[in-house]
Amino acid sequence: MPDNRHDLKSSAGMDVLRVDSRLLARFQPDAGGWQDNTLPVAGGQVCFRTGQIGAGITATRSECRIQTEFRSHVEHLAPVGVLAFGLSGTSLFGFDHGEPAHAIRPGEVWLFRVNSGAMARRTPAQDAASMVAIKFDVARVAAVLEPSAPDWEQSGTRAIRLGRWQSDREDGLRAFLGNPLRSPVDRLMAESQSLGLLARWLAPLPSAPQLDDGILGREERRAVMRVVDRLVSDVCYPPSLEQLAALAGMSHARLNRCFRRLYGKTVFAWLRDHRLEQAHRHLRDDTASVTEIAFLCGFSSSSHLAAAFKERYGCCPADVRHHR
Repeated sequence: MPDNRHDLKSSAGMDVLRVDSRLLARFQPDAGGWQDNTLPVAGGQVCFRTGQIGAGITATRSECRIQTEFRSHVEHLAPVGVLAFGLSGTSLFGFDHGEPAHAIRPGEVWLFRVNSGAMARRTPAQDAASMVAIKFDVARVAAVLEPSAPDWEQSGTRAIRLGRWQSDREDGLRAFLGNPLRSPVDRLMAESQSLGLLARWLAPLPSAPQLDDGILGREERRAVMRVVDRLVSDVCYPPSLEQLAALAGMSHARLNRCFRRLYGKTVFAWLRDHRLEQAHRHLRDDTASVTEIAFLCGFSSSSHLAAAFKERYGCCPADVRHHR
């Protein structure tokens, strides 16, 4: 495997590693196979293993072993999607020059959409923070992504926590990472494997709420949409009502009034119903256990999900599974 260790030394010592399109191209192998890149940083190192999978698809496995915080900005010239799998440790991601706020933890799967500009990463000091990112041109899967995903351009939702993966069940990810990418047949198989992973995780994306333009004023609609975007992005770890109100630029009482006018319920009542809708979809379409679905949708236990589910739908989660 090619190793780009020497070439990247010139980037060491920077407060933020800025990766433009030219440097991004140097991270990728000219021919087949994977390319290993090592970036020495103060008190540790950052390693990237990158492969060109197929037309509009690349993959990177990164590992940070650092004693000081590491930051990077990766620029993109065209809209891209990133399917990210957390392996160990924690890294935070954001967009452009904002502070990264979306934390990828071990076992989590996230979808990011980068329309333009930079994707920002912040990795706190830790023994090992590793993840896998499959990057694809949005145009390549637009027919699948756009109808079921939130309206990225209008709503601004560019990060969604899709769920959790388990190493003993995600055979597709293991096979994908174990592909040597040396021969045309290898690369064809890797492309099939990567598209299979995309299909597996993009299937039940949450839909964007449809706002009635006649109910709220323009600025209030925008404020509510920012809050909805934040709640949808990670249903398991919502901010407090005070934090959401600050995001909306209004008091928490006014924010709840806006939600009541729009949805007929408060902010966290809306979130509870959204979680139940996601749980219903997973029960109908997924093979995960009820306990796994409960945790995936932000419930503390399967019994917590069952109680809320019966109150909302008049039946138990198992009933949906048995009659799908």
